Amino acid sequence: MNSEPNGAGHRPDAPSAGGAPAPDFGTVSRVRGALRRRIGLAVTRLRNGRVVFGPRCDVRPGARFAVARGADVRFGTECVLDHGFTLESTGRIEVGAGTIFGHHCTVASDRSVVIGSHCLFGEFTSIRDHDHAFEGSSAAIVDQGRATAPVTIGDDVWVGAKATITRGVSIGSGAVVGAHAVVTHDLPAGCVAVGVPARVLRMRDGGPVPG
Repeated sequence: MNSEPNGAGHRPDAPSAGGAPAPDFGTVSRVRGALRRRIGLAVTRLRNGRVVFGPRCDVRPGARFAVARGADVRFGTECVLDHGFTLESTGRIEVGAGTIFGHHCTVASDRSVVIGSHCLFGEFTSIRDHDHAFEGSSAAIVDQGRATAPVTIGDDVWVGAKATITRGVSIGSGAVVGAHAVVTHDLPAGCVAVGVPARVLRMRDGGPVPG
């Protein structure tokens, strides 16, 4: 199991690995990129009137939104939704400013998914506040409905590629979740968690692991 995340999306002006500035491809490229983002956001808003996007959000081609009447879906300023992003909601989804989703991430809510600001989600991450009920053995699983519990993710959380966040989970601010991890229980702020199911490996500040 990889102990460090990978594959997070990025803004064009975000620092690259090691904290170095991203490559500068010139003024023309920057202007074209800004124009593309503005046009893309305008088109997305027209097509998805039930979703509220903050200023300067970057919604890439192939993003899909399935939002029921009465659902509450909001993105803060300068969020990035990379290619193939999927959102499904019959409840509440709230995403804070500057949060970035890599390509083909999924966020789905029957009840409530709240994500803080400046988070990073690697490609193919899945965040859902529901799953199938399966306790009864006399009926097919498909006929047993869904079990639902809210998901809360704090600010400045980094989730590696292909991780899964399950229903009822709370992840504290500043946490780091390794690639391919399956988060089935709460994770404290500032931790580094890996594995299936995810467990706390260490604290970012070097302190003792809670519990």
